[in-house]
Amino acid sequence: MQNKLFAGFIITFNRPSILKATIQKVFNQTFPPEKLWIIDNSDGKETEEMIETLDQYPIVYYYLGYNAGPAYSAKFGLELAYQEGYEWVFWGDDNDPPLYGEVFEKLFNLIQIEDNVGAVGAVGQYFEKSTGKIKRVPTELLERKKNIDVDFIAGGYCFIINKSVLEKNIFPNQDLFFGFEELDYCLRIKRGGFRLVVNPEVFYEYRKRSNRLVVNNIDYVKKINLNREYYSLRNLLMISDHFGFFKMKILLYFKWSIKSVYGFKYGWSYGKKNFKIIWLAFLHFWKGIKGKTIDL
Repeated sequence: MQNKLFAGFIITFNRPSILKATIQKVFNQTFPPEKLWIIDNSDGKETEEMIETLDQYPIVYYYLGYNAGPAYSAKFGLELAYQEGYEWVFWGDDNDPPLYGEVFEKLFNLIQIEDNVGAVGAVGQYFEKSTGKIKRVPTELLERKKNIDVDFIAGGYCFIINKSVLEKNIFPNQDLFFGFEELDYCLRIKRGGFRLVVNPEVFYEYRKRSNRLVVNNIDYVKKINLNREYYSLRNLLMISDHFGFFKMKILLYFKWSIKSVYGFKYGWSYGKKNFKIIWLAFLHFWKGIKGKTIDL
């Protein structure tokens, strides 16, 4: 019987040319996946037609027929790989390929020497459950070149999940639809007793190539897409509720209530929409309204 070590899936939505470049970079890795599912949320046939031109790669295409969102799509992709018995599964986005050619190989080198690993990634962060804040891993820690346990591996950073996680029926929460679905899933993996580990060499290289070895704190800025803010708030409230992070929930109410008023700094039109979006997120959380509710 063939040893099924490594497969993956990529979630896409109306970006066939970007997806094509990402697929090519995935299979140009020094350690590429044995199989790759494309989970297509698009509303047209352009992506399917593009995939048909890539018959040199071991690709399986799934057209969902509607925008199911990344949370459901990731759950679906993991289920497909689990049903076929793969040991490790790459969760990919259409616009976030591995940054350079040896990323997968170096992550699997990590896997060989660490125990009880539920997932690995190129970049990870810490999570403060009392505040709901994502905390940056210091660059100085990466320079020590020891594998690092983290709380959160963000989407687009070569998130690779072990089959043992799926065997415990730990899958993404499709009710989130969009926004912090990876954070929620990472917290579920850790609650299941598994570790999340990143390779410091890969992590450092990502920071170096993106010019983020040093970053400054960013104050509140005007948001381009306020509908994304709705999903961020609602889903963070759902996460705090599910995991029993009471202090985090109280702080979310406090901070976002202030944000709902502070938005008027950028004018009446923006402030009114910002206020409405934030309080709609509160209302939907209180009523238990989940999944896709407004367009992105």
